[in-house]
Amino acid sequence: MLEAAGERVTVGLDELMEADTDPLATCEAGMLTHLIDDHGDIVDLLLRLVKPRAALGVRRALPVAIDRYGITLRLEYAHTHDDARLAFPSPVKDVDQAGARIHTLLDTARHRSPRSWLLSDS
Repeated sequence: MLEAAGERVTVGLDELMEADTDPLATCEAGMLTHLIDDHGDIVDLLLRLVKPRAALGVRRALPVAIDRYGITLRLEYAHTHDDARLAFPSPVKDVDQAGARIHTLLDTARHRSPRSWLLSDS
């Protein structure tokens, strides 16, 4: 069972077996570890792309998933957590494209000043 845009869809075993493997599947753990260990400042910058209401009160943000379509950040609050999906502008077709897609997200985040980030709703 998959859920997309609030709609649940059943996927059969045959369809699952025929699906293309995500190009980042074999390196996801290493990429996430690298982001956390070596680029904590990047994670803070990506937080600017999260809707302000979701970002209010965040104590820590961690990347918990990355695939061909984007990065998922875990937003940790005092008593709970939530996940925020940051979509790449286009899907990654090859692992070598992942860095460019992440840089595109970072460029977008850099153009959002913290003040406009706090005042907007997107």
